[in-house]
Amino acid sequence: MNMGLLFAFGALFGWAIGDFFIQRTVRAISVVKSLFFIGFAGAFGILPFVIKDIKRILPDPNNWLMLFALAAVVILAAFANFQGLKLGKLSVMLPLNGAELPVTIILSWLIGGEKLDWYFYALMALVAIGLLMTMLTGLGRLKNFKFEKGAFYTLLGAVGLGATNFLIGICSRSMSPLFTIWFTHTAAMFVTLAILIRQSEAKNIIHNIWKHPHIVLWQSFLDNAAWMFYAFSAALIPISIAATISESYIAVGAMLGLAINKEKIKKHQAFGVALAFIGVLALSYLAG
Repeated sequence: MNMGLLFAFGALFGWAIGDFFIQRTVRAISVVKSLFFIGFAGAFGILPFVIKDIKRILPDPNNWLMLFALAAVVILAAFANFQGLKLGKLSVMLPLNGAELPVTIILSWLIGGEKLDWYFYALMALVAIGLLMTMLTGLGRLKNFKFEKGAFYTLLGAVGLGATNFLIGICSRSMSPLFTIWFTHTAAMFVTLAILIRQSEAKNIIHNIWKHPHIVLWQSFLDNAAWMFYAFSAALIPISIAATISESYIAVGAMLGLAINKEKIKKHQAFGVALAFIGVLALSYLAG
C-alpha cells in the first residue's frame, strides 16, 4: 500500500483514541493546560529529529509568513475545538467537528489546485455522509445544535481545523512534515505558557501532571503522533484524500464506544459507520 495511505490510517486511529483522552484532560485540568502539555511534548519530543530542518528553514524570511499564519490558525482552532469538547456532549459535537472535511477539500481544490477524477469526490461525499449519520443520535438532533453548549466553539474549531489540514499539507510539502508539526506545537507551547503565567497557573503544571499522569501523557503522545502521521500523509498523497481517510476517526470513535464503553447505537448509525468504511477502503484502493 502507498505509504501516504498508511500514514493517513495512522492519523485516523491516533485521533480516534486521542480525542478520548483529550476530552478527559480538558475537563480535569483545563483547555489551556491540556494544549500546553501537547505543545510541550511536541516541542521537545520532535526537536532531535528537526535540528537540520530548523537551520535550513527558519533563517529564510520567505517561510515566515506561512509559518506564523499556520501557527495562528492551529492555536485558535485548537482552543475552540478543546473548549467545545469541554462544554458539549460528544454525540452532538462530533457531527459539527466533521465540518473540517469539506473545508479541507474546498481549500485543496480552490487554492491548492488539486484536481481529482469525479469518483474520488463521490467517495469523499460518501464518507462525509457516513460520518454524519454515525454521530447523529436522531434526525431531530440537527435542530438542537444552536442550543447545545459548546456548539459554536466546535463549529468554529472545525472550520479552523479544515484550514489547518490544508496549511499543514502545504507546509509539509514545501518544508518538511516533522518540522511543520514541531513548529506549530512549539508555538502552542509558548502561547499557552504565557497564558498560564498571566493567570498565575504555571506553578500548578507539575501538580497537574502528577495528579493525572495517564490521561495527560496519552493525550500528548497520541495527538502529536496523529498530526505527524497526517503531515507525512498530506506530503505524499493529495491533501483532500489524506483528510478524508484520517477524518474517519469519527466512525472509529463510535466503534470504540460500542466495544469499550458498551454503548448502544441505532441502525442508521451502524449504517453510517459501514458507509464511511466502505468509502475509505474504496478511496485507499483507488489512490494506492
